[in-house]
Amino acid sequence: MRYATLLPLALLLGCATAEQPAAEAPAAMPAVRIERAFDVPALVGMNADQIARPLSGQSTRPDHDRTPRELPSGTTEAIYTYWRDTTALVVSYNPETLRINSYFIKTKHALTSDYTTLLKLANVSQYDKRWSIEPMSSVSNPQLYTGVKLVPQQ
Repeated sequence: MRYATLLPLALLLGCATAEQPAAEAPAAMPAVRIERAFDVPALVGMNADQIARPLSGQSTRPDHDRTPRELPSGTTEAIYTYWRDTTALVVSYNPETLRINSYFIKTKHALTSDYTTLLKLANVSQYDKRWSIEPMSSVSNPQLYTGVKLVPQQ
């Protein structure tokens, strides 16, 4: 019985491990860092031609659709699309005045359940009062977003 003094200690340790909950809380996952693709707030106040300069110098691939479209409101719009990797910034503007109507940020990955990730790609906060933020829901699944429309406040 040389280990008789250790027996109560062994029982105590055995009970201590049995008192732990069967399911532990999951460890917090580290937040995925999203790098911005475009700095849309830096484009405020620029017209369609002025925007092309800073965006072209940022390793983007421009897609220019200079064919004006008639909108239901009676105005016309033309579109520039700038691609950086898999993220697109679609710039809608009035071809007569070159004034920006809106920005639309989307990815080739298509649908996302949290539109704030798209806002981070555009470097825009959801609380920024300079923008009217309109998340665009998917037609097939309204709980997923295809992109976010950013309309500058006047």
